[in-house]
Amino acid sequence: MNKFSRNGLCFWRQGLEEVVVNKELCAHNPDPEARTQSDPISPPVSRSQTQHRSRGLSQWTLSLALILVGLYFLLFFRYPVVINSPGPTFDVLGKTRDGVPLIEIKGAKTYPEGNGQLRMTTVSSLGGPGSMVNGLDIIMSILNPSSEITPEESIYPRQLTSKQIKTIGLQQMDQSQLAAESVALSSLGYQVNITWTAAEVPKESPAYGSLKSGDTLVSIAAPNHPAMPIKTIEELHKFLRELPPGTQLKLEVTRKGNPVSLQFPSMAAATGKGSQLGVLLNSSIDVPLDIKFHLKDVGGPSAGTMFALGIVEQLTEQRITSRHNVAGTGTINLVGKVGPISGIPQKMAGAKQDGAEFFLAPSENCADTVGHVPQGLKVTPITTFNDALRALELIRQDRGKDLPTCPQSK
Repeated sequence: MNKFSRNGLCFWRQGLEEVVVNKELCAHNPDPEARTQSDPISPPVSRSQTQHRSRGLSQWTLSLALILVGLYFLLFFRYPVVINSPGPTFDVLGKTRDGVPLIEIKGAKTYPEGNGQLRMTTVSSLGGPGSMVNGLDIIMSILNPSSEITPEESIYPRQLTSKQIKTIGLQQMDQSQLAAESVALSSLGYQVNITWTAAEVPKESPAYGSLKSGDTLVSIAAPNHPAMPIKTIEELHKFLRELPPGTQLKLEVTRKGNPVSLQFPSMAAATGKGSQLGVLLNSSIDVPLDIKFHLKDVGGPSAGTMFALGIVEQLTEQRITSRHNVAGTGTINLVGKVGPISGIPQKMAGAKQDGAEFFLAPSENCADTVGHVPQGLKVTPITTFNDALRALELIRQDRGKDLPTCPQSK
């Protein structure tokens, strides 16, 4: 056995085999055969073993990296979508958790006992400005047949913040409650005063310089069209649609308590034929009763119809509801027209979950119900507030089978 040094290492050669030994160890034990069992020399590591270990380490590192990337896109990446799911329903004839009526009426005798259920429906939305939708949310939504995924940009304008969206929703809720008060009380014979005030007069409007912000509109007239009192925005729109652009208008207003007569040409309608005033208007509704709605953290205009039905039920000695659980949705304007809403599939699902047997849906939403009506829920279309009252009457008489239904084929 021969001993020699190379590159600072100590080698022992026995035949054709070379054994590498650390120089310090070589000095301590000059003969590898003299080593004891307690201080053995490690066997040499072959190149194939080193490559195998390297490949194993690389595969483990790659697997860990893929897992981390997957977790990031599953939990931390924000997807620009909105997920709509069935939200809670609220019985407008019921009470809050604090025992306060959801609709509280003062100034008239009410009949709060023995009523049925009238449930307003909501949609639970995840996503949009200030909210995050991650991959796990999307997977759970796909597995839920009642949920719907929609691109964020198709719902919310990019420039709006989450605070602005919430403010708009609450303003819409306030307007729907005012309209509900007006329609409900008018249907019961109460005197409701509605006034329309100029909020803004754009410079491009023909009324600019004549009509002032704060002016209260009283009546309008045109050649061959006698003066018409301005009570509802719908009546005003109908009057103007019959006039070609440039028609000379005569407008009677009240300015700081004084009557003022104005004349100016009409402006071309933004869409379709006819004219428009070309000003932004605000409505003011004066109702004879004190009505408060105790509903928190819910926005949007879609509960107007159910609010109006709830007011009528509380002020009517003869019940308009029954033992049947009725849910519904729909905007309502000052003349009692029921308007379309969004999220109808989710609202029907939420209504069924809370035990509803009948669902009042805006006629314009019938196409949205196709393929989404839960089993055991009868969906009947309504166009006006009177349609809703008639539907409740049939349900109270156990004649629900006579109600019209939304066609379930496109």
